[in-house]
Amino acid sequence: MENFVQDGLKLLKLDVHQEQIDKLQIYLEALKKWNKVFNLTAISSDKDIVIKHFFDSLSVNEYIKDATRILDVGTGAGFPGLVLAIFNPDKKFFLVDGVFKKITFIDEMKGRLKLNNVTTYHSRVEDLKMNEGVDLVISRAFADIQKMMTLTKHLLKEKGKYLAMKGPDYLNEINNINGNNEIYDLKVPYFNGIRKLIEITKHD
Repeated sequence: MENFVQDGLKLLKLDVHQEQIDKLQIYLEALKKWNKVFNLTAISSDKDIVIKHFFDSLSVNEYIKDATRILDVGTGAGFPGLVLAIFNPDKKFFLVDGVFKKITFIDEMKGRLKLNNVTTYHSRVEDLKMNEGVDLVISRAFADIQKMMTLTKHLLKEKGKYLAMKGPDYLNEINNINGNNEIYDLKVPYFNGIRKLIEITKHD
């Protein structure tokens, strides 16, 4: 499995250290263990978790490079925010989810993986208050794009950006977006389906 992870990370063109691969392995084993009790994800096989959670999360890495403060809304078991935090120790990640067991799991991972760049919130995002706004709001499986924008706009800095990770049904959502958007193809190693990233710049 380690060789499989290394090969995928190479395809993602990431500058990788062994410590990061080790952290992904710890994350994988913990996710499987917790999943037996708490049902954090419907995906159970090692390879599918690596492809559909880890590689999928990292497929947006190049699109966050200009941001320093990133909010992952509806993070679930930490996707994409916790995975991105492993590979971007210089950025601050704020992970919010309304399900307590998921935030409890992320807090456990944050400690075990020594991720000092991660802050968690057990909250509905529309009720969330932060001392300082974020540069990016990212979501993978939270809500439709317009709803995500509406619920998080109070947390995003002026001229900040929304990033929505979507599958093949993305066209149904972008017709309703209020704002300029860019659409990018996400390349997820060993995944044959369609993955898109919709980037919207905030405007008042």
